[in-house]
Amino acid sequence: MTPSELLESHAAAGERYTAALAELQAAFIDLAGHDMALENRNVPVGPVPVRSFVGIPDSVPWPLRHPIFAPDVGPNWQDAIRSRGNDIINTVVAAAA
Repeated sequence: MTPSELLESHAAAGERYTAALAELQAAFIDLAGHDMALENRNVPVGPVPVRSFVGIPDSVPWPLRHPIFAPDVGPNWQDAIRSRGNDIINTVVAAAA
């Protein structure tokens, strides 16, 4: 691998990482929002034991940040999860009414 190929390969790896981190963030927020909805007693799905994440970070965890390819911490995950969960709860409760 030449030095220029190394730089190109590094950029490609960084682009993949940026996309993967965005998908991880979206999936984490969506799944945690569903967990929140299933734990809500106003959602008429019956007794469903829900196991969720051990902890909810407020943004991209420090070990996953990269100074070039992921310097932005993104949205507040806790707020996004609460919003997603509330949207799901409202949709299910309205449909059940």
